[in-house]
Amino acid sequence: MKIIIITGPSGSGKTDLAKKLMFELENSHIISTDDFYRTGKISNLLSKFVESYFDRKISHNSKLLRKTINKILKNKKINYSYKYDFIKKRAEITHNTSLNIETLIIEGIFTMELLKFLSKKDYILIRLKINKEICMKRVQERDYIERGKSKEKSKEDFLKAWNIYKNKEKFYKVLDKGKELIFKKDPNINIILKKSSNKIQ
Repeated sequence: MKIIIITGPSGSGKTDLAKKLMFELENSHIISTDDFYRTGKISNLLSKFVESYFDRKISHNSKLLRKTINKILKNKKINYSYKYDFIKKRAEITHNTSLNIETLIIEGIFTMELLKFLSKKDYILIRLKINKEICMKRVQERDYIERGKSKEKSKEDFLKAWNIYKNKEKFYKVLDKGKELIFKKDPNINIILKKSSNKIQ
């Protein structure tokens, strides 16, 4: 199975890119790491006291994410998906079936944590290093609609999240640079598709 991993800070365009690739690639399926946050009383409590909680590894249910990925890799299908609601702070399960999955697209701020887990798989890593100001503008627009945040609160949270992501980025290295694509501007779909067909068997 082909695996495309998309990483980048908040607002870099990971979700939009994943959707564009899904449109181009037959029998593809998207997993967003944003939908695998921890839920429950403890998580809700921590989110109130831990600064930038949702940008830190402690907030993320990596075990459930890896279990879901393994299920797809093994069966080439999935009959449910998770969707995290940032306002209600809970995940909802939607029952919809994706069959004959040939390309798995994984996007989100927690994808670099999957590199070791997927190291023996055939994947490419797309790293989005988009300008900070562009990312912030996108986040402010998104957060107002999806999370009910004011522009000032969104900017404050974004700057903290940006620093957390950039610091984390230093600790994750790609062993095979041939599997990596870096974009400092909006990515070129054709380059990604060519890289995918050349590097992933």
